[in-house]
Amino acid sequence: MAGEARAFRVLFPQRHIPIILISILQAGENLRKKTASDLEDWISRRIYWRLIRIYPFRDGPLDIRLQPEIVSVDSDENAPAGKIDFVVSCGLGAEIYFAIEAKRLRVRSPSGKMNAGNDDYVNNGMMRFVTGQYAPFMKNGAMLGYVYDGDTKKACSGVAGYIKNRAKELKLTSPKQLTRASILPDKPIYETRHGLKKRSFLIYHIFLAV
Repeated sequence: MAGEARAFRVLFPQRHIPIILISILQAGENLRKKTASDLEDWISRRIYWRLIRIYPFRDGPLDIRLQPEIVSVDSDENAPAGKIDFVVSCGLGAEIYFAIEAKRLRVRSPSGKMNAGNDDYVNNGMMRFVTGQYAPFMKNGAMLGYVYDGDTKKACSGVAGYIKNRAKELKLTSPKQLTRASILPDKPIYETRHGLKKRSFLIYHIFLAV
């Protein structure tokens, strides 16, 4: 058990994170939905197809998987803890990974009604990092918003407002809001900081017009 505890102190290397985030921006450039009602999974498959054909996923050292099962922290559990859209590993073990969860934003129904998607993004996306369902031993992860009407500024603003209203539940720490990511300040990437029970956690946010 002591050996396991030591292994779980290993974190996903910080040096890989900027490369992953920039690769997502590159793969998402000019990515477009085929219909107004495309499912989230369809968009994820298309961006995955692009990602595995660019460095560093094509040649290594990083490996990206599409919608793998997340193993429960309870060894007696008969069901997985869930599935996450993308998991990036780097050869340091099964529990050492960078997780990315994707959600649809600003989807218009056939009747013309706009669904901002903020509730799903926060409560069924970000909260799964906060509760430890995703990346329970890591300190970083990412959210990927597919913006269906293409208005990434409105999508970002809407998510930011929803996050601010859920600051307590999300366990936000200073500055307690969505801000530009300090790791890549010149890119359209954002971050939120969270104080969890035994660790701090940082979620990166990318909004792609599809």
